[in-house]
Amino acid sequence: MSKIKQLVKQEKGFTLIELLAVIVILGIIAAIAVPAIGSIIGDAEEDAHDANALSLLGAARLADTSGEETNEESQYTMDFLVQEGYLDSTPSNPEGGEYSKGFVTVAEDDTFTVTLGEDIGIDGASKSELNSDE
Repeated sequence: MSKIKQLVKQEKGFTLIELLAVIVILGIIAAIAVPAIGSIIGDAEEDAHDANALSLLGAARLADTSGEETNEESQYTMDFLVQEGYLDSTPSNPEGGEYSKGFVTVAEDDTFTVTLGEDIGIDGASKSELNSDE
């Protein structure tokens, strides 16, 4: 009997309070980490859209400088830029799949505007600004 009492007295473990404290701490950490990770992913997707727009803009500038003709709407489409070798491949949408549309519009004042998808766009520099940078 005395051996059983000694075994019971020597049992070590966590109390209910200690377990609850650990669970509360883990909950607090999760409440802070989950939104932070979500914003990091959102920022990365936005940066990927910007990079795709800039690569499309660069390809359109090169095509325009090379004397390539635009379509009726004064645009260089993604497909045209890939077909003519100004882009290696069609940029993929970081949110999954392909962009529904993608083109660069050249205005009469020689400014470029990129449109990717339905509402993702970026304004480019004019030719004169490009020439002054080079």
